[in-house]
Amino acid sequence: MDAEKILENFLKKKEEKKIEPNKEKKVTSKKWHKVIMAIFLFFIFIPALGAFALEYSFRDKVYKGISIGGYELGGKTKEELKLFLDEETAKINHDGVTFFYQNKKTTVTPIVASTADPDLSRKLFVMDSEENLLRIYNMGRSRNFLANIANQLKYFFLGQKVELFYGINGDEIEKVLKENFGYLEKATKNAEIEIADIGNEKKINIKKEEEGKIFDYKTAIKSAFSRMAKLKNEPTELKIILEKPTILKENVGEETKLRAENLLKICSLVFGEGEKTWKVNKDVLNNWLELQPSVSSVEVGFNKEKVEEFLKILAGEINVKAQNAKFKVENGKVEDFQIHQGGKELNLEASYAVINNFIINLEEEKIGSLCDVAGNATAENKIQLIVDTTAPQVPIASVNNLGIVERVGLGQSDFSNSPVNRRHNIKTGAASLNGLIIAPGEEFSINNALGEINGQTGYLPEMVIKGNKTIPEFGGGLCQIATTAFRVALNAGLPITERQPHSYRVSYYEPAGTDATIYGPHPDLRFVNNTPAYLLLQTKIEGNIATFELWGTSDGRKVEMTTPRVFNFVSPGPTKIVETEDLAPGVKKCTERAHTGADAEFTRTITPKVGEVKTEVWKSRYVPWSAVCLVGKALPTPTVPEIPQSTEPIDPMLLQ
Repeated sequence: MDAEKILENFLKKKEEKKIEPNKEKKVTSKKWHKVIMAIFLFFIFIPALGAFALEYSFRDKVYKGISIGGYELGGKTKEELKLFLDEETAKINHDGVTFFYQNKKTTVTPIVASTADPDLSRKLFVMDSEENLLRIYNMGRSRNFLANIANQLKYFFLGQKVELFYGINGDEIEKVLKENFGYLEKATKNAEIEIADIGNEKKINIKKEEEGKIFDYKTAIKSAFSRMAKLKNEPTELKIILEKPTILKENVGEETKLRAENLLKICSLVFGEGEKTWKVNKDVLNNWLELQPSVSSVEVGFNKEKVEEFLKILAGEINVKAQNAKFKVENGKVEDFQIHQGGKELNLEASYAVINNFIINLEEEKIGSLCDVAGNATAENKIQLIVDTTAPQVPIASVNNLGIVERVGLGQSDFSNSPVNRRHNIKTGAASLNGLIIAPGEEFSINNALGEINGQTGYLPEMVIKGNKTIPEFGGGLCQIATTAFRVALNAGLPITERQPHSYRVSYYEPAGTDATIYGPHPDLRFVNNTPAYLLLQTKIEGNIATFELWGTSDGRKVEMTTPRVFNFVSPGPTKIVETEDLAPGVKKCTERAHTGADAEFTRTITPKVGEVKTEVWKSRYVPWSAVCLVGKALPTPTVPEIPQSTEPIDPMLLQ
């Protein structure tokens, strides 16, 4: 029995030893479960809970940590953010962007304003508070849930600085700055040819080059608007940069001087175009001579600017404008009144290149053969000018098969109370468009159809405010043409491919929302003839009413337009005072009345005879615009230099 008990106890202990490790494993496993759970809670659940809490707390607000220019935007509701952005945008629009150099400064406003005609007003820069509102408010609100959580946490812990989006016409702003600061610049001058009369001979001297000093406009503009995007609209200093000449006196050798002296012997040159010829005398040719860089060193040629100025005079005799076939409607019948004609135009660039190459490559021994004994030009010195030919866009000789049988569109506008120059330009522009033909499928451009706008084409200028100066510009009245064309295209149910409303609301273009502004090349008004036939544009001016009609063939489409709805009115800010050097000191002249800002929209519904109905909503935003008054800039107070007091005794002899 003792042996049996001993064996039983032995087996029992052995079994207990087998069970004991399993208990330890179970205890250890439970501990790890707790650790993993703690890690999960600490690193995943709690942050996720916090993220959800953050998401919920800011469900209708800008997320915490988003800021602009030191202003914390986090926590603002959409309405509060809109108010903030509207106020900041209005402030920028009122104050403009100021540039200065030493004591001279000028402010670039978001809109170039005209003293007499709103048609010449155009945007230089724009900050759309609505666009910025949506962009900022939607940060952390994409369709990707996990990305939203990650971004919201990043904004909260690390912060996120944002900048306002803006549109800028850099070229126009640079032009404004040049018109205000350009007189302070010094042009770079290369080494120049000077002609000296020594006895009966002409000798060549070389005048030393001069370094130029110009403003770095592009960098200044970039810097100013970069700060403005951060709501730090501070005056920007224009920096002078040195411009090195490309031709130095020290590089002009005796051989080049001798070449120039030989070219002085040319008696004349003859320019030709077809059967026409023009003689250029010796004095004019000598005045054109200049030093030009070449591959090896320096050569003698003709000054491009001077030659092209001369060629512009010849262009008046050479150029013939291409004429499209034009038609008119008389008693409901379409008749011919202008046949098509090809055009030609003197190519200034190419003609100069031919003339300059002639001089550069002229062999020394041939210089004397350009004139006969009597001093008359020979056949060898005739240079043929380069002329480009242009075909008419509408080479149609008659009304046959055009399909112009009925009126398909009508547009009108009222320009009552327009000044004299504006009325003149409206009539001139309307007359130039009258009778134009638009082919099926053609995209019609008002800017292209009007062509060059200047004194030579019959237009009168108006004054515009650019910075601190008032400057004459052409183009006043032509937005009346664009607006009337927009309305006739709308009424005809044609697709409008480009249209921009005016910057601010103008009485000439009521009802609001149905206007169009143009300023070549853009903004432009463009529409497409998507009818099956040619369209004939008829324009007429009767009293204060401009009427445009489109004649063609109706395809059965019906057009309906709602009356424009005008809403969201915004009062203009205080009167803006612009110091100018164009008025006597202290004299005040108010040039631009205040305009209330507003939004406008209307709906156009086009119902084709066959096919789907198309509905368009046309929206326009007019910014509030303060009244503008020019005030003559006060003259600087002259300062009397201080004379230093001498401590030396005065010589008595000087007092006698």
